[in-house]
Amino acid sequence: MNFYKFLKNEEADFKERYLKDIWKYNHEEIEKYHDFIQLIFPTNKQSMSVFHKYYLYDVKQIEQINNDKDIRENILYSANWFINFLENKSHWKSGYNHNQLRITRIIECLKLLVSDEEAHNFYKKVTSLIDDKNTINKMTYKYWEDALSL
Repeated sequence: MNFYKFLKNEEADFKERYLKDIWKYNHEEIEKYHDFIQLIFPTNKQSMSVFHKYYLYDVKQIEQINNDKDIRENILYSANWFINFLENKSHWKSGYNHNQLRITRIIECLKLLVSDEEAHNFYKKVTSLIDDKNTINKMTYKYWEDALSL
């Protein structure tokens, strides 16, 4: 899969979905499907959670993506799209679940491909959604903070 073309919305992923198609997912689809997060928020680490094993293993491709303004804007759009999902669902705010892992990945992606500032902004948006009534595992906060310090 060519991440550069996929993130520019010029090429489909391995399931023939364009980035713009994934952005049309409703909240139930975002929750249900697990094979898209690693594609719209790629990192330089292979995921152990999905079968497709796509990740950014080429430093040149990371630089190419990092230097493309349109891709950075698309990644930020994806981050805001996911924040909207989090704002409208509350089940992720307790215990430990896959959406908390997704948040870690998004922070890592933003830091790698966009900027430290945007990674911190995303973290602040996520944590602003959590209040005293929520019971997120302390280890989750550590993962998020570790992602910020990579």
